[in-house]
Amino acid sequence: MKTFPHIGILAVLLAFSACSWEVCMDEHSAEGGEIGFLPGLSATKAATEYASAADLSALGVFAYFTHGGFAANASSATPGFMYNQYVERQTDGFWLYSPVRFWPLNTNDKVSFFAYAPYVDDTSGGSNPAFKDKSAPGYPSLTYTVPTDENTQTDLLAATPLMDQTSESNGGTVKFALKHALTKIAVFVKSNDNIADKKVTAFSIQAAQRGTLTWKTPDDANDVGFNWTYASPVATETFAAANTDLSVPSSTTAEKVALATFLLLPRGEGNTFSITYTAPGSLSSGAPLTQTIALANQPLPSLDGWKRGNFISYTIGIEKKKITVTAASHPVWNDGGTSTVTGSVVITYAVSPTDPNWGNGGTGTVDGQPVVTHTEQDITEWQPGTSETLDGTETTP
Repeated sequence: MKTFPHIGILAVLLAFSACSWEVCMDEHSAEGGEIGFLPGLSATKAATEYASAADLSALGVFAYFTHGGFAANASSATPGFMYNQYVERQTDGFWLYSPVRFWPLNTNDKVSFFAYAPYVDDTSGGSNPAFKDKSAPGYPSLTYTVPTDENTQTDLLAATPLMDQTSESNGGTVKFALKHALTKIAVFVKSNDNIADKKVTAFSIQAAQRGTLTWKTPDDANDVGFNWTYASPVATETFAAANTDLSVPSSTTAEKVALATFLLLPRGEGNTFSITYTAPGSLSSGAPLTQTIALANQPLPSLDGWKRGNFISYTIGIEKKKITVTAASHPVWNDGGTSTVTGSVVITYAVSPTDPNWGNGGTGTVDGQPVVTHTEQDITEWQPGTSETLDGTETTP
């Protein structure tokens, strides 16, 4: 029967060998006490999303054993002590793992810890995220590719590193603080006219496809201890909303409706969106028809807000010949809270591309015929600093 150390609800108990860089399972009697982990998740910046450690089923841990501090050994240190260790949360709230490890007895020996969630099994290769090789020296890193399917995107978490730990420095318990590593983007739709029967039939965001998260020693208590980097040129992907048949509210007074939620890499530069919607019309004879408006590669406002752990919403106000995109930042990851409007753009289109009053802000078609779009900052309807709640009630601070 397997036995594992327990310390309490939300606790992960791990024990580490002091005899070498690798695990020495036959010399436990000569080792120190067990190492405890307490995974926690920031609630201030809170597809699959996590609001607390209780929402997690497992996490992965990397641990580096060094003689002396990590900084002095960074060029040679490897995670042979613990490499993507699977730590599982049980139904009773305890966290279990195998094989067991122990703290080193030599006070000059240190163990540095790095963690992420949710856990991904990389034993067969081709995992997402993908990790540096076990023998590669230096700080650990992971390379993450955002799934194109909205419904399979995951709230990737990374813990602030815990450097040069000993049983004396932390009382035997390593307390991870997990942070949201991506940017949460919520998209809503409302009507900016009183024309009924409009529908959104396609929506997508064009953004960075892949990035590498590398841990580092935190500079201070406010430093999360990891950074994102991207290959040059940045590989982009189209992330499409799962909903392809969303009815737009029929009046300007109706509440906005949710279209999509994306969990994307924290890089806003150059990101765009595309939308296709239908609106009722009529022929010169008076006979009814449905027009299809498709606008591609249109600009998004407030791209500088695409930071790690940020929650940004975009509300798209649709009219027959114009859309307004309003960005707002939200203080709480998991429930939105009261938001602050940070920017807005108006996108209109003209059939004549030779009209000198129109600039090409993207491409588009109306019933298959090309149009030229024009984008301008909306400075009349929305002012930076205006607040609105997530349910659409607007207030001015």
